[in-house]
Amino acid sequence: MNSDAWEILAEPFAVGEVQWRVEALSKDKRRAMVVPYIDARSVLERLDEAVGPEGWQDTYEVLVAREGSFAVRCRLSVLGVSKEDVGEGESLKAAFSDALKRAAVKFGVGRYLYRLEKQWVDHDPDSGRFTPPQLERPAQPLRAGHAEAQEALAEAEKPEPQELIDRLIDRLKEMGMGKEVARIVMKYQGYGKSLDETRQLYGELRGLLKGKS
Repeated sequence: MNSDAWEILAEPFAVGEVQWRVEALSKDKRRAMVVPYIDARSVLERLDEAVGPEGWQDTYEVLVAREGSFAVRCRLSVLGVSKEDVGEGESLKAAFSDALKRAAVKFGVGRYLYRLEKQWVDHDPDSGRFTPPQLERPAQPLRAGHAEAQEALAEAEKPEPQELIDRLIDRLKEMGMGKEVARIVMKYQGYGKSLDETRQLYGELRGLLKGKS
């Protein structure tokens, strides 16, 4: 794999993409230990962003299929490099998702989340709700202290759509498509005046990438 693809795969996710799940409860169930995670959709988008839809593929094998207990092996290939891992879940869908995320971690996707400390938060035993920790920025980013790490932290504070668009624009410029990018950005006067325009902008930029790859 080339270093550019690896750097994109391993970049910290936007704060809004990081979610939390309960791993343990106190005896009175009023405190919960929570751990961070990202969903499979974020993994898929990161793979597309790093190497394009044609640059990766995934295959699965169901290992265990019993009511309430499933295990699936995912083989993830990125630019010709393959890695495997096994995911588990109470449903087949959950096991597939877990397997994909675990395999993607071996390519650096979301790996930094494993370095975040588990946290205890207030928990409502009746509703099961809890207040997620405030995650201001990724802990221990790759190449900490380097300019790339500082840029990644700055990106993480941006709203998700703008963050994705900025990453895509930078990549297209590196591919020598600065003029095409400028034409599209001017068309939408920046990020677009509405969510629909922002989505259309992102779609056109993705179209440039697909046409170049």
